[in-house]
Amino acid sequence: MARYNLLVVNHAVEIGGAERVLLRLLDALDPGLFEPALACPTEGPLTDEALNRRLQVHLGHPSPRLLAIKRQSLGSNRFAVASYPFDMATSVWRLARLIRRERFDLVLTNSAKADIYGTLAARLARRPAVIRLHDIVDADAFSKLNMWLFKTSAKYFADRILTVSHATENAMAALGVPRSKLLTVYNGIDLEEEGQPVDACAVRREFGIGAEVPVAGLVGRLVDWKGPDYFIKAAAKSARELPESRFLLVGDALFGEKEYVDHLKELAESLGLHDRLVFTGFRSDVSLLVAALDVLVHASTLPDPLPTVLVEAMARSRPVVAADAGGVPEIVIDGVTGFTVPPRDTERMSEAITYLLSNPDEARQMGKAGLERAKEIFDIHKTTCSMEEALLSAMDKRREPAQ
Repeated sequence: MARYNLLVVNHAVEIGGAERVLLRLLDALDPGLFEPALACPTEGPLTDEALNRRLQVHLGHPSPRLLAIKRQSLGSNRFAVASYPFDMATSVWRLARLIRRERFDLVLTNSAKADIYGTLAARLARRPAVIRLHDIVDADAFSKLNMWLFKTSAKYFADRILTVSHATENAMAALGVPRSKLLTVYNGIDLEEEGQPVDACAVRREFGIGAEVPVAGLVGRLVDWKGPDYFIKAAAKSARELPESRFLLVGDALFGEKEYVDHLKELAESLGLHDRLVFTGFRSDVSLLVAALDVLVHASTLPDPLPTVLVEAMARSRPVVAADAGGVPEIVIDGVTGFTVPPRDTERMSEAITYLLSNPDEARQMGKAGLERAKEIFDIHKTTCSMEEALLSAMDKRREPAQ
């Protein structure tokens, strides 16, 4: 029987990057230490995965209207905006009641909105709260109001903020959150599982790509700040240099952004990539598709807190080309495990892709160096131990008598 009951609060039920990281953590947590449960708004892919792991799932948190709030604005519906204070208060009260009723010992928030209402609810229920921060909270990504809400919840209601990278930690410190509350713990992956041999040729055959054809791909949610349009433009340039090359866009739009995918397909068509670029749509077997690539490309236009897909590629001994911002320099060693390029620079991105596809021996050496770096820093067992120690320290801190 676990020593502590842990409530994980997540406002999203689709499986994006933060949710994939969360599922890995839940799989790796010591069952003798923590018994996790999940609180989220509705049923969805995330709750399906939680139930498959035999976790308790508590639905209805938060109020549905709070889900309409965007990072950069409160939305255009005036009635909904006027109701947000009431919705927030109701959501916080209901979640606090759940925490007390089910006797949770600790609350871990794992998504942007949950970081705010989850820490408030934990304080109301008199339980320690830990934020697992996956975002770089700055003016490029968040409105002033949302930045203030983050700062307030982190500074006054959270016992600990576990950031996914030093870039994320530094952004919170710049907002005025005390360094004593901040700790960087990298996301980890199961290197043994990721390193299992796969039939990459079979994956390629699914898309009509031969075993010897050079292939580069971008993996992730298809949203504008992830830069898939810049990848498409870079791919078009590389295709002119390497007519035999092929390209994959692995992922789909989430949260009502399907029109953006249509825009990307039109862009690819206009650049002559209609038979060179494959849109795979959402895939649950991302690791297999990464193994089928020769080069993985990351093209985010905004600083990416810690793009774990780069680590996944390194675990498969694949070299990477990544936009040099956010947490990327904490993962990629330029010229050793791949190449970093300035964000939005399709010329440099294309040059790096073309170089790696044209020099397979050097690409393989970079891939091997990437695997060694992944083993050193991003092994799930190491990072989970760090997470467990940080969660326990938050509970110990709350128990300390006032001086």
